[in-house]
Amino acid sequence: MACAGVGLVLLIFATTSTWRAYRKVSRRATELSLYALEEATELERLTAQLNEHGFQLEHTASELFPKLETLAAFLGQPLIAATIPWLLRRAFGRPYRRR
Repeated sequence: MACAGVGLVLLIFATTSTWRAYRKVSRRATELSLYALEEATELERLTAQLNEHGFQLEHTASELFPKLETLAAFLGQPLIAATIPWLLRRAFGRPYRRR
């Protein structure tokens, strides 16, 4: 009879411990699920924002790159490249260095 009583006490103790552990794990799983949902929502927002800015950047690049190529071809000519320092000195009002 004493063994049955001890067994019953151990069974009740194990059941309550298991129930508490289950509730704790369930609570943490709910918190983790909410956190994952918040992070997924934030990632979705950032992805949409990056897609929007990427589209704008692509549009700007398609307009800007041909102009830059034209400017690079113009500045790449030897006479123009040699004239730029002279133009800058004249624009800022500095004469040639005298030695």
